[in-house]
Amino acid sequence: MKKIIAYVNTLRVHWLVEELEKIGIAEIMVTEYFSPRSQISRFEFRCDGEAVEQAREIVHRIGTSGFPADHFFEVYDIDPNAIDRMPLGDRISPLEG
Repeated sequence: MKKIIAYVNTLRVHWLVEELEKIGIAEIMVTEYFSPRSQISRFEFRCDGEAVEQAREIVHRIGTSGFPADHFFEVYDIDPNAIDRMPLGDRISPLEG
């Protein structure tokens, strides 16, 4: 299992979510950052290792506007069983594990 963190253009969030859902990514945590010059959203989601390259292609094709900061993409290995060890009251989403 992989956890993906990507920074994307906030104006493209809706289209990006739709495309990621098509490849089976059902839960995405989005945090938006605004400044006078940029609108960047931090996307976090989990996927199987086989879907990483497809997700990367979607993020770079749809989630970017051409500025370097809005297409950062990082992949982390995660233990899918670690989420079950967290008390339910301490998390909102499995993505927080």
